[in-house]
Amino acid sequence: MAGVGNENHVELMLDAEEFGKLVRIIVDNDELTWLGLEPFGLIGSFRAKDAPKLLKFCDVNQEHHIVTYTSDHRAMNRYVANQRVYMLALGDKNPYLVLNPWIDPRRPLIEEDLFSKLGCEPEQIKRRLKG
Repeated sequence: MAGVGNENHVELMLDAEEFGKLVRIIVDNDELTWLGLEPFGLIGSFRAKDAPKLLKFCDVNQEHHIVTYTSDHRAMNRYVANQRVYMLALGDKNPYLVLNPWIDPRRPLIEEDLFSKLGCEPEQIKRRLKG
């Protein structure tokens, strides 16, 4: 978890696991259909053209809120106009919660493993060429 603040805004950036626990995005298409909504894709996503319908739904159903996936691959726990993908959620409505995929606590380990494999590959190629 990390916090970012400046004059214009404050954000509490979370990894995917923590964001999921707090925000509780509805990914079940059957549940969304039962609520009278028509998601696209397999995980309860909505397009920009569906935003007015989602906003109206959330006005009537105060326990729900919109999560916006921005073009920089972050999930904002609020409605952000003119984005491509939206989802509906039932959890914490704190608009400052943000899913930032780049701060996953396992990321340094994953990168280290990846770079280690990449570093070994040229040596393996050299051995194959010699043999």
